[in-house]
Amino acid sequence: MAKATDGVSRAPSPSHERLAHPHRWTLSPSDLTFLWEECRRCFYEKVALGARRPASPFPKLFGIIDRAMKDFYLGERAEAIATGAPTGVIGSPDRWVKSAPITLSACGTQVILRGRLDALVHCDDGSYGVVDFKTALPHDGHVSLYSRQLHAYAWALEQPASGLPSQVSSLGLLCFAPTCFEADGTDAALVGDVSWIDVPHDDAGFHALLGEVVALLETPEAPSPDPECRWCAAYGTQTAA
Repeated sequence: MAKATDGVSRAPSPSHERLAHPHRWTLSPSDLTFLWEECRRCFYEKVALGARRPASPFPKLFGIIDRAMKDFYLGERAEAIATGAPTGVIGSPDRWVKSAPITLSACGTQVILRGRLDALVHCDDGSYGVVDFKTALPHDGHVSLYSRQLHAYAWALEQPASGLPSQVSSLGLLCFAPTCFEADGTDAALVGDVSWIDVPHDDAGFHALLGEVVALLETPEAPSPDPECRWCAAYGTQTAA
């Protein structure tokens, strides 16, 4: 019996068996990062079947901080902002990128990577650094999680659907970690540290991830939901024990 929350239920998914083969999947860098991590069933339903989760609000405050960081740092030297950042100027904010089809299996299955990156560092040597802005305390877990997103952007730049390829020499996160609050009358501000987290290039690892993603998408049935997925629990995709 499907469960409902506040009178809303997720619509039944269409049959995967009707899809043509070989497939060509369009993957979002953010879905590879967050949705893949949270619940493989939700990922499968969105990409393979077009059944999206109900929309959820994104904390507006983080969007405001992200926008303010981009506006402030555009045109600035990255290496002057944070130790270890690429040598070059921050630019190309909110750029949409899309890869050419990338073949991942002997049967011809392909993926297209498409998304909007935060910014690029236009490096002095003519290459690019892919940058993602974060309001968070930097920690080692960020590297493995956001590596997927940054690699997806990099591959779309290096293997573009149109135009000339771009050389990507670095990947990283520009993190703002608020440490104190300051005020002068009615004007107030959060003050904190800005640091660069370098994300190593691992094309083999990213290729292996895409292979795992394709293997899941080509199964005829959706996988079991993640036990911790609140969406599956709330909207009725949990399989009864």
